[in-house]
Amino acid sequence: CRRPQVRTGRTARRTLRAELPLPARRHRLFRSARNVMPPVTWPLVRTHAGSGRKFLFIGAHASHIEGRPVAEGRMLLAELLEHATQRQFVYRHRWQVGDLVMW
Repeated sequence: CRRPQVRTGRTARRTLRAELPLPARRHRLFRSARNVMPPVTWPLVRTHAGSGRKFLFIGAHASHIEGRPVAEGRMLLAELLEHATQRQFVYRHRWQVGDLVMW
């Protein structure tokens, strides 16, 4: 499996507009929700304060990568998500009474 490359300093952006289908974006509630949930930008690569190791900070809610053509950024986001959600990187929990799992 090829490991997708992302340069430190790249940022991803989440917009409510990108998350909702067109009919929902036309609704009046979308305008008020947009004020409560403005677009957010965050670095794709962060550094763990304790270990100094770099880690990928990504989620399916990212709409694009800033500074890249939208289609190209979305393709890279899809590759990064596919890589990050491989079985060896995903925690699975078998619930038992009294368990508490924080994410």
